Amino acid sequence: MKIVVCVKEVPDMESKFKIVDEKKIDESQIAFKMNDFDQYAVEAALQLKEKLGGEVIIVSAGPERASKQVRQAFAMGADWGIQVVDPAVDAGDNFVKASALFNAIKSLGGVDLVMTGVQAEDDQAGLTSGMIADMMGAPSCTNIVKIEVGGDQKSLTVNRELEGGLNEVLSIPLPAVLSIQSGINQPRYPTLPGIMKAKKKQLDNKSAADLGASTDSKTSFIKMFFPVSDTKAEIIEGDAATAAKKLVDKLKNEAKVI
Repeated sequence: MKIVVCVKEVPDMESKFKIVDEKKIDESQIAFKMNDFDQYAVEAALQLKEKLGGEVIIVSAGPERASKQVRQAFAMGADWGIQVVDPAVDAGDNFVKASALFNAIKSLGGVDLVMTGVQAEDDQAGLTSGMIADMMGAPSCTNIVKIEVGGDQKSLTVNRELEGGLNEVLSIPLPAVLSIQSGINQPRYPTLPGIMKAKKKQLDNKSAADLGASTDSKTSFIKMFFPVSDTKAEIIEGDAATAAKKLVDKLKNEAKVI
């Protein structure tokens, strides 16, 4: 099978975030890493490759530094990859990024399966897999927690996680696009030999123009801000009896306002 996994570089959420001019994040204090959800997708692809043969190709869009995340996937066992390095793509919306990824996938020809993480940790949009599927004209399934490939390798049976701990089981033809939920597996750690091999694996840098991808955003950015809480905690002073009376009075007053 020819399996593509889309990998995204995201900020480490433990970093200190500062907004500049209501437009962007100051990246000088930000550490970057591979999107956690994408690690599950890489592992799922590698397990299918080990069972069925074929190759796992990583496709990513981001600045030069994002090659570190692609090579992390190489160190896990992926074979090679394409990185779209283009400021116009980086500045674009989800449609622009999905278009770049789709065109990179299209350039490979004969792809059987495309996987993404269920969402990105930074924007949490969960749009990429659906957009790519629509551009491919392929079926799409989200929140996948189990994958079984048919004996003819022309179809999949997948378990899809729903709310309330429920799963639904679906059969879909290949080629297809899946977004992988966390918990489907335990992503492997890159080994030292894997890390050494990753340095030599092929990573092709492409621009949007190279791939014929659109850089026209469908949405426009307005501003970015930290939300301000409209409530706050209040400590009620005094002994137990006094504090209890103050609390009751306060709740009565709140009820009258409502």
